[in-house]
Amino acid sequence: MSSTTKRVAAIAVIAAIGISLAACSGTAASDTSQSTSSSPVKGQTITWSIEKDLTTLNPQLNSQDAYTFVLRNVADSYLYLDDNGDYQPWLAQKFTESKDRLSITLDLRKDVTFSDGEAFNADAVIANFQNQLSEDNSNPPVWKSVLKDYKKTGDYQVQFNLKAVSPKFIEALSSTGTSPISPKSLKDTKNLETGGSAISLIGPYTISGYTKGSELTLKKNDTYQWDKWQPSELAKEYPGAPYAAKQVFRILPEASTRTGALTSKQIDVLYGVPSQDISSFTSDSQYKYDQVLNSGTAYSLYFNTTKAPFNDIKVRQAVQKGFDLDAVVKSVYYGTGTRATEWISPASIFYDKSFKSEAKFDKTAAGKLLDSAGWNKRDAEGYRTNSDGKRLTINVYSDAPYIRDSREILFQAISAELKKNLGVDFQFKALDVGTVSTKWEQNQNDAFDNSMGSSDVSGSLDLLLVPWNPARIFLSEDAKVTDLAAKAKTAASKEERKKYYTQLQQYVVNDKAYVLPLYIPRDNWASASSVHGFEVSKIAGHLFSTATVWKDQ
Repeated sequence: MSSTTKRVAAIAVIAAIGISLAACSGTAASDTSQSTSSSPVKGQTITWSIEKDLTTLNPQLNSQDAYTFVLRNVADSYLYLDDNGDYQPWLAQKFTESKDRLSITLDLRKDVTFSDGEAFNADAVIANFQNQLSEDNSNPPVWKSVLKDYKKTGDYQVQFNLKAVSPKFIEALSSTGTSPISPKSLKDTKNLETGGSAISLIGPYTISGYTKGSELTLKKNDTYQWDKWQPSELAKEYPGAPYAAKQVFRILPEASTRTGALTSKQIDVLYGVPSQDISSFTSDSQYKYDQVLNSGTAYSLYFNTTKAPFNDIKVRQAVQKGFDLDAVVKSVYYGTGTRATEWISPASIFYDKSFKSEAKFDKTAAGKLLDSAGWNKRDAEGYRTNSDGKRLTINVYSDAPYIRDSREILFQAISAELKKNLGVDFQFKALDVGTVSTKWEQNQNDAFDNSMGSSDVSGSLDLLLVPWNPARIFLSEDAKVTDLAAKAKTAASKEERKKYYTQLQQYVVNDKAYVLPLYIPRDNWASASSVHGFEVSKIAGHLFSTATVWKDQ
């Protein structure tokens, strides 16, 4: 693979709302709905609306955190992460981690088959890892660099050896990012990157139909043994699932269209409720509304410190202070959004409520910072310039397929505030993934917008704060960032790791102003009051899957 191809692949990975780890996918769940019936009704069709199309139906390659709950219906994982942050058996009936945490052994279930009837065993696992680590894979997994080797140690046993302690690898084993694909599919499927009904997986549903940009249909997998193959916690809580015979996901990009589809009873569940419509569902007993804050990192701006203007800390600090973030978030999300006060989400087990971002609105201080940084003149349109007459322009290019939750409107508001308050020309542009990757190749992107819905933020650290070698993304070499990130990953206890994450936040948000946390992403949904069984992962802050959803007769 060429260095350019690697770079493009790297950008494609981190451009997602969540990383290819899809790290939120292997987590514990709770039912947020209250049923009016004595037991779940089976055999129905449940129709959903979603805002964006899936970039791929191959769960190993899809990096849209927001839609992991869709793919989780067709893709089981080796491990299951519960809400205490502990890993439990799933497709691996047992797993063992060595004392030095450099070796992980999976003892696989012996009674599981793929949807095409192929056996699930050590050979199947080895085939999957060979495929993911192949040089032919244009989107290599983010954990590739930490995996030293792997080998079959029995017909139903596989051992993985790591180069260094890596929470992100064991987390990957609980995600759809490593969900096993049938060896026959790996060998025979012509377009594995697209995925879909052509590939066979292990899950309570299979993909029966897909029209790009329009609709995805799942049908119940009659060979799947829910009560035996699901993690015991879920099998006990939702006996006899999956409940629906068919699930339909309609892709409706327009907010008003999604809302209208629910109010006109064309759909059962609206996923991604537009902020302006939340009150109409919360105030009407015909509907149920719920939301959960995503875990991982806040949706943030990461300043490109490798070049002007953000190689100057004064400019970074000025932007942090140059607009009223509280007012912007309140306005854009109609009072329902959660402004970020720190880089780590309050849903994360590593959240430290004592930490507060010092990025507070102070127009006067921000102006003085820009003056002292040499941006003390104005052009005919009122924008700041330096002594050479160059305008202070900030370009943020974002991947259009991953923009959700009114983020383009958020940046329109930020742009307007920075122009009014400071005379800064802030440009946010949604472009196709290839174009954005090219912008990065040419180092034209001045900041990177991102949130990562990982239940363990170590993957976010590696992708966003620790410079890649040789493909450095945006942050200049900083030994303290690298040191704190390493300590946060390798500390023996959760409490110790949390301590290092707090120190890291203090450094990158407050001391160096590398990062500007904006707001906490969320999953939210509304449904008719007759719909029940929404399975929510608290540790990830996401819907887990939809296999347990049903509605009254």
